[in-house]
Amino acid sequence: MAINRITRQATAFLARSYDSLSRPLHPAVAELIGRNIPAVDGPWLEPFNGQRARQDMFRSLVSAVRPAALSESGSYRGASTRFLWQVSGKPVYTAEKNPGFARYVAREFRHVPEIKVINRDSRDALLMLRQGEHVPSSEPFLCYLDAHWNADLPLRHEVAFILQNWPLSVIVIDDFKVPDDDGYGFDAYGRTELTVEYLGSSALGESRVLWPSCPGREETGYRRGCVVLASPELAAIVSGLPELRGIPGLTVTG
Repeated sequence: MAINRITRQATAFLARSYDSLSRPLHPAVAELIGRNIPAVDGPWLEPFNGQRARQDMFRSLVSAVRPAALSESGSYRGASTRFLWQVSGKPVYTAEKNPGFARYVAREFRHVPEIKVINRDSRDALLMLRQGEHVPSSEPFLCYLDAHWNADLPLRHEVAFILQNWPLSVIVIDDFKVPDDDGYGFDAYGRTELTVEYLGSSALGESRVLWPSCPGREETGYRRGCVVLASPELAAIVSGLPELRGIPGLTVTG
């Protein structure tokens, strides 16, 4: 277990270093380098960090919610992007701030018109989707948020914006702390951990907060935690899925 943890940490360090070092490069150069260093990816070349239970959860969410469209923040190499499109058959809007990664993913899916790559900050991408009415506010919307590699965390803004503008929305956040299961890893930036307390009630509003029912020790891949937020209109449908559970007594303030 200790060796696997060290390996995951080393792989994460390499990938994050590549992300930082590739930003000043011309997108074409960054893309070329990225295509020739697959060793830094590991399970990140699989959907959702190589987590099979997470993949099953998304299949159930798509079946239950029947989204008109899906969005993703943080495309990286497009593994989760491809999965979202394949299981839904619906338009997938994936936002990637890093020009090299955006170019990589755009080239991967150049023959898939349903996948739209947006080379912008995730907050700007959501604003573009709303203002352009690419995803009507009256339609179900499934969002996967994974753009939180740096100190400038967009999650509060993303969550509040989605819930306020798409009443029929479900949000899944990667790298999130599962309060009662330390078998799942999560991200922390300085003293800021990705928790419901960090999001606060002002962002969460009346959404239903749910967690993976699969124990972390039984998950595969990188075993990263997640949280699922369902708008009030979809809470009853999503809460009944076997892949999700609530935590009795959990309250959020702030």
